[in-house]
Amino acid sequence: MKKNVILIRSALAAAYLAVALCGVVCADETSGDVRQDEFMTIDRCIELALGSHPRLAEVRSGVESQSFRVQGAAAQAKPQVRVSSSYSRSYNENSGEGSSVNTDISLSQTIFDWNRTNLSIQAARQELEARRFDESTSEQDVVRDVVKAYFSLNCGNRTLAIARERLQNYEKRLGWATDFYEAGAKAKIEVTKARTDLANAKLDLVSAKGAMWKAESNLAYATGIPDIPTGRVEDMLEAGFLNLDIGVDEAIEMAMRDRDDYKALNIRIEAAETNLALARKGMSPTVTGNAGYAFSGENDPIDRKDWRLSLGISIPITDGGETKMRIKQADADLEGIRASGESLRQNIISQVRTAYASLEEAREAVTAAREAEIQAFENLRLAEGRYSAGVGESLEISDAVDGYARARMSIANSLYNKNAAEADLLRAVGGMPR
Repeated sequence: MKKNVILIRSALAAAYLAVALCGVVCADETSGDVRQDEFMTIDRCIELALGSHPRLAEVRSGVESQSFRVQGAAAQAKPQVRVSSSYSRSYNENSGEGSSVNTDISLSQTIFDWNRTNLSIQAARQELEARRFDESTSEQDVVRDVVKAYFSLNCGNRTLAIARERLQNYEKRLGWATDFYEAGAKAKIEVTKARTDLANAKLDLVSAKGAMWKAESNLAYATGIPDIPTGRVEDMLEAGFLNLDIGVDEAIEMAMRDRDDYKALNIRIEAAETNLALARKGMSPTVTGNAGYAFSGENDPIDRKDWRLSLGISIPITDGGETKMRIKQADADLEGIRASGESLRQNIISQVRTAYASLEEAREAVTAAREAEIQAFENLRLAEGRYSAGVGESLEISDAVDGYARARMSIANSLYNKNAAEADLLRAVGGMPR
């Protein structure tokens, strides 16, 4: 079983590496520009989504923003240099007109603040790491949505093809009924029934076209590219995206180890602990060092020079209870996020078990649908033979045509459900390629 898990993770890594290499080698094709005649494979759709989806752009901007916050927190520990200068002119009845220049250069450095700055930097870095896991989580969500939308379009295309074939069968049956009626071998009701079935088949074809157009729209939305060409896609229903072979306990173990949202929340628990420690430093002293150099003069701007060095300590006596309230707030935040962690842990286990059960059900449904399709085809073959020989009834062949169409649609739907369940399980264990 562990060998299967290793193979799964290796396959995902190889697929993602191939996408990344394609992005380097074929930069002109992966920049988001899509040819309208392009054949859209599932890997290509994933590649485009990872590069263009606005949801990912939003998350990535948050990561970038937090990286600047880390730099801002780190800047507090660095020396602060300020330069000020002024120039003035004046007139006195006794001394006459004069001018003066004053320039001051000062440097200040926090020498020791009882670790407050370091804790601020640590908390900012922890949030940055959590946001990077948030980015990875969003990427997995996008990939899962693309995979399911792609298979939904595959199912829609198959359903449309089945509806067209069903329409052709009813057209053929109408021709038989008309010939038998004109030859006096069948009653007129056979022709009427065949025309009614043909009209219903046309209506079903319209519905199948509408479902396919919706599936195309859903795939475009999932990739984040509204005008993505969806007319030429690869039928992956039979092959599947990735055939998982793991047990439910192993899947739960993988999820608790690999889920990026769970990693992000654990890091945020650590950040909340850091913020609590920082809040407790609110009344701590601060030791600072200052240095300065100034020159000034009247008429001659450098006739007086001064320099200074100082060491100071600031000891808070009272802050009106602000520190106490911040400690209580940080402690409450910590308890809240710990509770969120337990809630997420239980939710992950539930997601894995649900996805695993859905996958097992879908696999059994595929097997059952294939058996039903074999029997329905045989029944249609016999019914067509009897009707073409003039001994069959309209109800018999109508049932056979509908039964075969339903059996084929059941296969398409069960294959979609199987692939969608695999995508949900892969997402639930944190194994989506990204």
